[in-house]
Amino acid sequence: MRLLDKHCVLSLAQITYLNSNSVLKDNHSKIDVPEKSRGLSTKHCKRTAETNDDQTEAIKSYCSKSQVVSFIWAACRNIVPPDLLGIPSNWRILRRNISKFIQLRRFEKFSLRQCMHKLKTSGFPFLSDKQSLCCLEAEVLNNVQGENLDMRMEFYRLNDATSNLKHMLLEKWILWFFSRLVVPLVQANFYVTESEHGKQDIFYYRKSIWEKLKDRTIGCLKDQNYHFLDASDVKRIISNRLFGFSKLRLCPKENGARMLANLKAPSRMLVQESSSIGMLGKAQPRCQSVKYKHFKSVNCVLRDTYAVLKGIQLKEPERLGSSVFDYNDIYKKLCPFIVGLKNELGSLPDVFIVAADVSKAFDTINQDKLLNVMKDVIHEDEYLLQRSSQVVCTKKSLWVHENLILRDPDISAGFIKSYSACFGSLQTVLVNQGSIRYMKKRELFFNLNEHVKRNVLQLDKTFYLQGIGIPQGSILSSLLCSLYYGHLERNVIFPFLDKNCELATEDLSRRHNCQDAPVPGNSSENRVSSSCYMLLRLIDDFCFISTSKRLAAAFYTRLQGGFPDYNCYMNEDKYCLNFDARHASGLPSNRVYVGEDGISFIRWSGLLLKSCTLEVQADYTRYLNKHLRSTLTVSWQGKPGHRLKTKLCDFMRPKCHPIFFDSNINSGSVVRLNIYQSFLLCAMKFHCYVSEMMYICKLHPISHLKIIGRSLRYMYLLIKKKMRSANTGSYFHPVLQLAAEEVEWLGLNAFIKVLKRKQSRHKELLCMLNSKLLAHKINGTVSSQLSYAVDSSHSSVMWKIKY
Repeated sequence: MRLLDKHCVLSLAQITYLNSNSVLKDNHSKIDVPEKSRGLSTKHCKRTAETNDDQTEAIKSYCSKSQVVSFIWAACRNIVPPDLLGIPSNWRILRRNISKFIQLRRFEKFSLRQCMHKLKTSGFPFLSDKQSLCCLEAEVLNNVQGENLDMRMEFYRLNDATSNLKHMLLEKWILWFFSRLVVPLVQANFYVTESEHGKQDIFYYRKSIWEKLKDRTIGCLKDQNYHFLDASDVKRIISNRLFGFSKLRLCPKENGARMLANLKAPSRMLVQESSSIGMLGKAQPRCQSVKYKHFKSVNCVLRDTYAVLKGIQLKEPERLGSSVFDYNDIYKKLCPFIVGLKNELGSLPDVFIVAADVSKAFDTINQDKLLNVMKDVIHEDEYLLQRSSQVVCTKKSLWVHENLILRDPDISAGFIKSYSACFGSLQTVLVNQGSIRYMKKRELFFNLNEHVKRNVLQLDKTFYLQGIGIPQGSILSSLLCSLYYGHLERNVIFPFLDKNCELATEDLSRRHNCQDAPVPGNSSENRVSSSCYMLLRLIDDFCFISTSKRLAAAFYTRLQGGFPDYNCYMNEDKYCLNFDARHASGLPSNRVYVGEDGISFIRWSGLLLKSCTLEVQADYTRYLNKHLRSTLTVSWQGKPGHRLKTKLCDFMRPKCHPIFFDSNINSGSVVRLNIYQSFLLCAMKFHCYVSEMMYICKLHPISHLKIIGRSLRYMYLLIKKKMRSANTGSYFHPVLQLAAEEVEWLGLNAFIKVLKRKQSRHKELLCMLNSKLLAHKINGTVSSQLSYAVDSSHSSVMWKIKY
């Protein structure tokens, strides 16, 4: 403890926090669920996990990695004899290797090769003592002067064997040192965790700070409708169902802590514990018998329920209202809307945007209301489920993916097609096993009721019942949330918009409603037609676009009032408008981004929507607050060059979607700007990845050049593939107006601009890239669209990223 206090010093605020009293004492009593639960309403919680200033301070009170390394090294020097740590030069190497271990990010591995990096047997006295094995060399050589060659060769073989033995002994010692000393020291003194704001970085909290933080969070959770359960209550709840309970853990975020439940893991409950002692007068050990009842994981049991709800989603998409789940869904709705406006009005009119976010969406859902909504959704007496398998074969592996789908002529083909697209139809074999199962309506509601109303959570050894909201991390969470807010939209928001759409006649010559009957041959969600508004919602994040300022202002006012029947209220800090409304201006919001070129964007769900033209760009502002290396997972094992080649292609993939390259949405200049910005981020990650690899291996610049050239070609092929496979579901098609040479030219410019800022490490590579750019055929005839793309003012956000 003395060493810990010396090297991981507590601040005055941390000391005050440790000495303060807990928010709530553990004063539990046995209860019946749910009638006798003693949970308090949320409004009675005066110090919640998000608003408690002391707790917010504690979240920031993690130890720096240099402090942790300093403590570990000091403890090792106090425990391990100096000879075992080697000579002083070895100390520096060993401490640096410990530092590399402590600095690992999530999912990274630390091999014995990294533990041993640059350590030499000659640096350890117990392996290089000249009075022992190594001193034999000179004496033996003197004795075999003039002797035959065989004796000399035998000596060299003996010497090699001795060197190999010493190296093996060193490996054993270093492996023991890290696994039996360094790791236990970390485990005994620190709680190691990721955080929501730290990307892939991990954080080290002193155990005393973490325990206090956890106690205070639990105290607030009790006030927020999480009710204490004793063992008998838990047994009574889970005895009649297949799944048990979920384990909770605490995950820090910027202004508090979030409780994360693991619904993928099975659970077990103690059902019997007995002990027996040997015969009187005889010293025999105590024998203890412990029996557990094992339960399947929550997600495993709910797979059938998920298959039914997913089938209903595909068959009756209107039940989800304006829900979208990914870029594909956004693209299918946004593109027809823009095309419809342009076709009807000749050009895109002024648009008015309102973005809003539901406050604590999953944690505030009214459970009884949700179950009533589900009664309207699940209306058939039974559903037929079909099980099939996908055998997926790639160059590296072969695996089998189990599919469970709702058997219905309207959805089965599309469901299987979507699964095939995930893995590539040329690499997939679909196997219909003929396995079917009927799922009764009664069974569906039993599973939903148990999952929603009787969700048991375990934190350490204490059990809680969730009194409001739905579990996060469940396979049903997103669907249930979307169906819940879809019901809100269909019964409250859409009627409100239909009624207020009459006001839009003052702004437009006619009224267009996006909920009109579909065009024959096209689904209602994908048709191309003009409308005065469009509403999108990604789970709990709303985006409303209208050609009428009055309608947009009315929608904003309605959101401010909330929806008490659904316990749904917006987060006041996350509103965003691109116009001035009564009580609100469009610009003062952290969801509005204005670049150095003066163009304003609305930030929504990873996208930047241009306020005046609805052109779409990727939102890179989320990279601004942390170093870019915190987003990486570096692999030092295997073939580093091959890993780097794969990683560089992986960096391209997330932002390679038709929504960024379709000329129906974006102008040619913005299409090229999106490609250029994607290359900029890739080049920055390339630099960070190569820098991390350098202490183990260094690739030749020619290898780097080949890897970069391959990634440029891959980008163009990927764009073409994504555009060809885009399924819009309507009679318009994606438009790609782009040449392979333009993509290569943009990529070369991006890598050169990024690496110039780190030219001390990439001098030779920069020379080769510049030569390649000068020889490029576009270099002499640069179009205005390409010039716009590489203009730094349009990518000002990229140059604020730390790399």
